[in-house]
Parts: sequence; C-alpha cells; structure tokens
Amino acid sequence: MAVCVILGFCRLAAQQPVAAMAPSQELVYAAEPYTQTRAQPDDLTQADIFAYKIGMARAEQACRELQPTWESLARTPHELLTFAQLCNFGRQYDAARSAAQSYLMLPAPPEREKAYLVLIQSLLGLNDPADAAMEIYTLESVFPYDAKIHLAADETILAGALRDDRANTAVLGLCADESRNTLPLLEKGRGLEDKDEAVAPGTLFADAVRCFDIDRDLHVETAQATLTKLKSIAALPAWQHTAVLENMESALASAEMAGEPSPDGAIRGRLVRAAGPLLPVRIGLTQGTQLLILFTLWSPDAISMVRAFHVTAPEQRIYLLTSWAANTGLADEENAEVLDSLRSAAEKLPPRVSILVTSDEALERFREDAFPAAIVIRQGIVRANLPLVGAAGQRMTVLALDRAAGGLPAQRHATPQCRPAATPAKQSPLHTSLRRR
Repeated sequence: MAVCVILGFCRLAAQQPVAAMAPSQELVYAAEPYTQTRAQPDDLTQADIFAYKIGMARAEQACRELQPTWESLARTPHELLTFAQLCNFGRQYDAARSAAQSYLMLPAPPEREKAYLVLIQSLLGLNDPADAAMEIYTLESVFPYDAKIHLAADETILAGALRDDRANTAVLGLCADESRNTLPLLEKGRGLEDKDEAVAPGTLFADAVRCFDIDRDLHVETAQATLTKLKSIAALPAWQHTAVLENMESALASAEMAGEPSPDGAIRGRLVRAAGPLLPVRIGLTQGTQLLILFTLWSPDAISMVRAFHVTAPEQRIYLLTSWAANTGLADEENAEVLDSLRSAAEKLPPRVSILVTSDEALERFREDAFPAAIVIRQGIVRANLPLVGAAGQRMTVLALDRAAGGLPAQRHATPQCRPAATPAKQSPLHTSLRRR
C-alpha cells in the first residue's frame, strides 16, 4: 500500500470501480507520474521510464472505460480530440484513429491541424505509414508547412522507409516534400519555426541527408542531385564559422563514405566482458563483412537494436564500438564508472555481439556525430554509414548487410515525380470531404 500511495497508482489497484473523468482530466492524470519525474533536473532515468509506463497503463484503462460512450463526446469537440490523444498514449490506436477521424468530420473542428497530427500518430501506432503519409499530404494541402508537419513527416519516413513498396512510394513523396519546403530555408540560413515548435537548421539538414540515403538505397535517379544541393548549402557563407557547419559536414562525410574504402584497415581496442580484465583486440576490416555499431551509454535503444540485428542475422558478428571520451566528454582515459556500466551492458548481450573500447580518434574517423550509428564494411569497403534512428535505420542497415552478402537483387529505379495516389479501398472519407471544402 505504501508503494501505491507514493506512486499515485492506487486507482489501478483499487477494488472499487471509480467513475470515469472527462478525457482531458484522464490525460492529465495519466501523464502525471511522468510529468512529475521529468520536472526533476536529470535526464531520462529508470524512474522516468517506470513513470511513463504507469502513465500508459492509466491511459489504456481510461481509454477502455470511456470507449463505449466516446461518440457522445462529439458534443464537446475538445474532449473528443483529447480522448484520441489519451488513447494514443495508452496505445489503443484503433480507438484513437476513430475518435480523431470523427473529430475531423465535425462541421467546423476548431483544432484541425492538431487532430490530423493525432490521427497520423494513431496510424503510425497501427504500423500503417502509407496511410499516415496520405493524411500528411492532406494536412499540407490545408495548412502551411510548419515544424509540426515536418516532425510528423519525418516520423512517418522513419517508420516507412524500406518497409514495402507502398510505404516506399509514400516515403519518397514525403522526402520530396521535405526537400521542397526545407532546403530553401537552409539556403537562407534559417531553420523551421512556428509558435509551438521549432526544428533547428542542423536537424533539417540531417533529415535531408537521411532522405538522400533512402533515395540512394531505392536507386532514385535524383539522389545525386540532392547530394550536390546539400553540399552547396553547407558551403554557403551563412553557415561558415558556426556550430551547425560541423554537423553538416559530418552528416555529408558519413553519407559519402558509402562505397569508399574504410578509413582504417582494422580497429584496435579492448574487449569489455562482464568480468575479468580488458583484452586487447584487433578487428580486421579488409576481409568478410563487419557490422560496427558506434554507441555511448546514453545512446537511445542501442542494445535493443543490436538484439534485433542478432535475430535478423544471427551468424553476423557485431561489434559495439565506443570510447572513454565519447561517454564522459573528457580526456580519452579509462573511467571506472563507465567501465562498470559497460560491463553491465556486456552481460546482457546475445552471442556474437561484443563491446570494444577503441580510441576516440578511431571513432571520429567514421565522421558520425549521432549515436548509435551503424557501419557496414565488406572487404574493406564501407557499404553503409548511417545514424541508427527508428525502424528506417535498422532496415537500411539490414539492406546493406544483404547487399554486402550478395543476397538481394538490384532494385528498380524510381523517380518520385508526384505524390502517390491513395488506393481506393484505403481512401478515407476525410480526404473526399476536405477536397469539397
């Protein structure tokens, strides 16, 4: 009971039924544990994660309790939209999608842009990036391209890239939209800002480089022209002698490394095990296929991504590479606290996956400034060098491994000349009604 009181979790454990609150109150209640822990001056901690999971459980329960009567919420549009948000938080994506669609079909919904963003989130939760892209196209036709739309488009790209033909077509269209809307801003030395959100210039540039990587993987004929454009933007006077320039140059250098010889013929470092001394190791890069994952202890999801690679390619040797300096920001010298954490991580790794501490200079030669990053090297040639962000990063890495092994046929060329048309069976009535307005 003491834990129940401390966590404010008693409602879920209570034996007596509790009357459902309005969706707006339920959402505040569900988010409360996470909001309180995030108010503390620390980064994401295990307490944050635990609180977030509590919040999701609360939101799931509230969504299920309110779902039988949610259609009556149409009389109070704000509560209907908040119900959709609540269900997204509780990962009840079908309910969230239905509520968001109902909100958008109201005669004059006051928060249309927000509703589209909630709908897009629910579609991504349902693993349908192609339909999410269709809603983004509709959103772009109604509202000016802003930071919120860009972030939704980028999340959809990360979810859909290299998933299947339909998702790839949608992703190529979204990438073309991103380029058309953001590259002119970068040419003017600006990022993307609105009253609620902002996307920094360095992030816009990194997103554009990711789209170039996707275009190249799908053999899009305009990929090289995009790269030339990005190089010209990085060379503009507006970016010289700025912190953003270093990020731009690193993103370009890592992308251009694909197809070039590895900067080193071997990686030297010390192998970290759960117990015992650090062992000197030399990893040759000129024979066979090597998968290197550059990471730090604070890299989001690095270990879980490595487990996924191990399931996909159980025979592939994987090396998690880090340095002392990358973890501490200080001199590249052994650090007892970092070593303890690395040993704990090593204990959880699957077979054929190893942690190697190398020099910071060796990491920097791969020109990655975002961790985790995946580098595929075959016979001394870099086949991929890219940030491991979302499902797209994992699929692009697996594609590089398949191509390195000669197991994937060449893909046909594609040129995204226009946005993909919706499949009639998939087309939402929202699209028809919006075009009539």
